[in-house]
Amino acid sequence: MMRILIPFVYFIAGATALAGVATTFYFKEDLQLTIVQAQILGSISVIPWSIKPLYGFFSDRVPVFRFRRKPYLFLAGILGFAGYVSLATWVTSFTGAATALFISAVGFAIADVIVDGIVAEHSRTQKEAGKLQSICRAALLTGALIVSYLSGILVEWIGPRNVFFLTGMLPVLTMVFAFLLTETPHYGISTGLIAGAKETWRLIRQAIRPEILWAAAFLLLWRSTPSSGGAFNYYLIDELHFQPEFFGRLSLISHVMGIVGVLIFRKWLMSIPLKVLFFWIMVASVVLSLPTMGLIYGWYLYLGVSPEFFAMADTLISAPLSEIGFLPLMVLIARVCPKGVEATMFALLASLANIGLVFSDVGGAFLSKIFNVRQATDTLPANYENLHIVMWIAILSSFLPLIILRRLPETRATDELTVGEPAPSGEVPIAVPLEPGKQEIG
Repeated sequence: MMRILIPFVYFIAGATALAGVATTFYFKEDLQLTIVQAQILGSISVIPWSIKPLYGFFSDRVPVFRFRRKPYLFLAGILGFAGYVSLATWVTSFTGAATALFISAVGFAIADVIVDGIVAEHSRTQKEAGKLQSICRAALLTGALIVSYLSGILVEWIGPRNVFFLTGMLPVLTMVFAFLLTETPHYGISTGLIAGAKETWRLIRQAIRPEILWAAAFLLLWRSTPSSGGAFNYYLIDELHFQPEFFGRLSLISHVMGIVGVLIFRKWLMSIPLKVLFFWIMVASVVLSLPTMGLIYGWYLYLGVSPEFFAMADTLISAPLSEIGFLPLMVLIARVCPKGVEATMFALLASLANIGLVFSDVGGAFLSKIFNVRQATDTLPANYENLHIVMWIAILSSFLPLIILRRLPETRATDELTVGEPAPSGEVPIAVPLEPGKQEIG
């Protein structure tokens, strides 16, 4: 029963991608948020994923009614439901949207931590762990893939708010899972919050080595490079008049090609040293961004194709690279974690990488602000004249991690693919993926 229920929770998490397209149009059309505000909201939704060790600490150290998993998982479902239903009902401002997104992200981040803990408890051997993680990853991708195209169609049919309401029903299923979960009551004497925190900090200090610090710096810099996704999405809507249905089509292509990227990584790239792999990912991310720039420069006109065709071709190229760029990060985190504190150090490094996403969104918002890239308002016309500058800065910043790449420890990806997975939700997908690896780490 447990082997069915656990992947089901991951499937639900993947299915929350149903709200991806709705979020873009909701911010722009319903709330009339600026590009800067939209990107700041993206960073706010990442913050709960950046403090995941805290949820794990409370779950392990502070049982509720003698249970360590069931109550927290039920709470996660309530928060996820409350966040999305808030977006569907009372939210009418930036502050309200920020509050609702934060609440729902906390819920999904807690659920991710709790289910990961349950998976770990049921993984008695490395082979069993790899098999269960692969099943969960497949369930996550399947859920996201199934709703990809619907995410655009439903926005046109019923509007963003109703899409949020439907998405809010998914965490209710997580609450049902919490009821069905079989857990042995915890009768042991708790070490207490303060004592537990001191012991955890002692183990972390003993485990810190130079290679961990360099890996942490690389992760933070890699993930912190500015994102231009918010400004670019607004441009696609305002200037190229892309409709929700087409955003859903791009999302479908992106998810399918993301799976292709995973297969490419497993088949041909796992034996390549990570430092070499990271270098060529940086080069490829710049070269393969040229079709994206072509949408801004109007290259599709010279080729005699529609911008929609150009965007789909771009997504076919860039989506696999996004997944290929993400997986080595997971490998790097797993390979530098010292023995004895693997779970704690993995959670800390993954959270640091997620903090980088906050800097990335804030950096993108700052670039849009200083170059005066904006959507149309009641008093001002749209201005995308300098969007190409913002895009080039975001693209070329991919080379910044080169300055500390040589400091990374020598390691390969072989046999390490299943040690960690991306966060199941909280992500606001952009229509045409631009930067590799820009997703939350679970």
